[in-house]
Amino acid sequence: MERGKRILVIDDELSILESFDVLFGDEHEMVSAQNGYQALEKLKQGTYQLVFLDIKMPGMNGIEVLRWIKNQASGTRVVIITALPQEEYEEEARRLGADAYVRKPFDVGEVQRILDNG
Repeated sequence: MERGKRILVIDDELSILESFDVLFGDEHEMVSAQNGYQALEKLKQGTYQLVFLDIKMPGMNGIEVLRWIKNQASGTRVVIITALPQEEYEEEARRLGADAYVRKPFDVGEVQRILDNG
């Protein structure tokens, strides 16, 4: 069986990384990173059709990672996943080119629709 998309999930919460793998790992190649620095290493080593990216992480935050992706891997779709309700983060992420914005705890159906549509 052919795997679907190659997806990078970047989040400092292990439970989020595990959830993506359990829920979508049978259909897609799921790669995870626990911080922005790990994410950049993985992004430099290969291409991904889709990135799920947390904003609030220690060290390099999601906005910095998003900025790097849009400069270096501009064809990659980026979906922000965050528990933060602050609108300024959402506006900044959209301004930088985020394709979608998903709130934690994420809705499995919403994430599945994103996976199916791109």
